[in-house]
This record gives sequence, structure tokens and C-alpha cells, in this order.
Amino acid sequence: MGPKIKRRIGEILIEDGLLTKTQLEEALAHQKEKGGLIGKILIEKNFLEEEDLIGALGKQFKIPYLSLKNYSINPDMAEVLKSDFCHENMIVAFDCDAKKVYVALADPMNEAAIEKVKALTGRVPQVYLSRMSEILNAIYFIYHEAPQG
Repeated sequence: MGPKIKRRIGEILIEDGLLTKTQLEEALAHQKEKGGLIGKILIEKNFLEEEDLIGALGKQFKIPYLSLKNYSINPDMAEVLKSDFCHENMIVAFDCDAKKVYVALADPMNEAAIEKVKALTGRVPQVYLSRMSEILNAIYFIYHEAPQG
């Protein structure tokens, strides 16, 4: 999908003055012990705001941010991807045309999900980063169901 990662997200956040080295080390220790995405851990520990994480991820992966709350979501997207797939991968298809399917995701490293979208839809995914909360709201809007678990 995208370019090779040149810098790690923690390095970008520290360079931008959004995170301290101590906070990053604590979050990495938590990740090593319990697993999970480093960005989500940083947010849960209140070391970082979601908007700051998305900005840094956008820099890291050169993927644009799209605020889904400001976008008119196409309700027909329920036919494009299954809700379970969207929940599991924190991804949502919010629109499409003849050649492209427009998707928002929270984890730009989830290339497998992007490839699966391409295989399932037969369209080229146009990828955007969005907040997890906005993706969950879009999933709820499209599928009329809250996430399980």
C-alpha cells in the first residue's frame, strides 16, 4: 500500500513536543506486557489526545485525515463490507464510485484489511485516517448496530 515507514510514531510525537520519552517508555512497556496498539495505549493513559495521534500518523504514513462527522456517509455501504469485518479492523467504507471505494481506518498499518477491501469490492481503496470514535459512529450509522464486546 504505502511507503516504507521511515520514523516510528513515538519519535514523531516526541519531536513534535506531544509526548515525553518517559511516557513513551511507559506505554511501550505496557504494550509489551499486554499487547495492543501503541497509539491506543497512549490515549488510554491520557498521554495524548486522539487528534494529536492522528496528525502524527498522517505524517508518518502520508495518509490524509478525514473527519467522518463532517462527511455525508452513504448508507448503501452496508452492502459493500460486512459489519463484523469493519468492527474487527476498525475500518469503514463511507462512499464509492465505479472504480474506487472510500475507506476510513484508525490503523494505517493494517494493510491486510485494505487488501481485503480491494478483494471484496473489486475497487481500489482510497484510504483516509479517522478517529476511532468517528469510525464506530459511522459503523453504527451504516449497520444500525453498536460494536460487540
